[in-house]
Amino acid sequence: MTTYHLDLGDGRTEALGGVTKLTVINNELDIDAFLDSDPNAPVPLWGNVLLTRGDSRNEATTAWVEEVENTDTHQDVVLIAGDPAHPTSRRIRLTDAWASASYHLDEDEDPDAFLISFTDITIDK
Repeated sequence: MTTYHLDLGDGRTEALGGVTKLTVINNELDIDAFLDSDPNAPVPLWGNVLLTRGDSRNEATTAWVEEVENTDTHQDVVLIAGDPAHPTSRRIRLTDAWASASYHLDEDEDPDAFLISFTDITIDK
């Protein structure tokens, strides 16, 4: 099983407990299969992904996900598959990402899960 990290930039990286429910243009995909498919496209691939937080929390991540639907918090973020310090770890860039209004939908099921939406997804090489 691949371990993932959320990178908000400027050294603000947090280990994630899980990455699931990747939806790209209304199609749910397995994140690991997506990563292996190298799906960079000439058109924006918008969607969302459900992230589950791990035990160690970065304060910047907490502040960012609590600003649900705040247009001022839209930013590019990176999901890192594997060790963030290793140069060969695959990186999934989520363009113009934000904490979605669906952030609280799974709160009763899993209070550590939050949904982020994005306007495009690419895999850095």
